[in-house]
Amino acid sequence: MNKKSAFDIDCNPIIPECGFECSKCIQEIESVLTEMEGVSKVYMEDETKLIVEHDPNLVKAEHLLDVFKTLPSFYKGFFIPKLISP
Repeated sequence: MNKKSAFDIDCNPIIPECGFECSKCIQEIESVLTEMEGVSKVYMEDETKLIVEHDPNLVKAEHLLDVFKTLPSFYKGFFIPKLISP
């Protein structure tokens, strides 16, 4: 059974011009996460909250958090994602 995990990925304090409106960022994040085994869907719920639907038996929310820390590749290390709801 899939579970929804919510992540706060607001980058504005670090990259003020971003506003998480860059389709390049969103596309890369969605692409990387949906290619992971156990992830079925990735979507934005509002400007800073990203929802990942995943099978917790195959991929834990904490592992997804680790993956976020490497994204997007062109701003590697700039996002400081937070797990809102596991």
